Amino acid sequence: MTRTPLTLLGLALALLALLGACGYSTGFRPPEGRTVGVAFFENVSKLRDLDRDLQGPLSEAVQRIVHAPLVSPELADYRIEGRILDFRRRNGIRDGQNRLLETGVQVVVEARLVRGGSVGPDGQPEVLRRVRVGDERGYLRTDPLGEAGALERVLRNVSDRIVIELFADLAWTAQ
Repeated sequence: MTRTPLTLLGLALALLALLGACGYSTGFRPPEGRTVGVAFFENVSKLRDLDRDLQGPLSEAVQRIVHAPLVSPELADYRIEGRILDFRRRNGIRDGQNRLLETGVQVVVEARLVRGGSVGPDGQPEVLRRVRVGDERGYLRTDPLGEAGALERVLRNVSDRIVIELFADLAWTAQ
């Protein structure tokens, strides 16, 4: 029995319709109708305004990875908050004349997922999950935008990891 191209096309369309009907999603999905907010992180590192630099990549990571509306932290059902613990410029690679050729930056962030509007037994907001994430990136000293680019990549990676680790199994826990 040979199958015509029209039959194969019909089967492919039916398969696509079934995939869409089963609720397949490529990101994390909190319970239906819930919202997410990203609070400004406290910065206890030695680099000023690092909290401001983290806000953008973290908000973008939430929009890209979590299937829930991003709203103001005060109005959100779930809120991401935390602290930037450390920023360091690390030692790098030197040549035979002891000239620095490559160096890098390192950032460590502590984050938590808080249920908005709820208070735990200690009177503090109810914390659903905590995570501590760090990353480092190197750059060539000859690159005029080396440190800025490395820091941008570190913050983007840290943001993605925070969102993934905080929301990974949220849809499967009792709300």
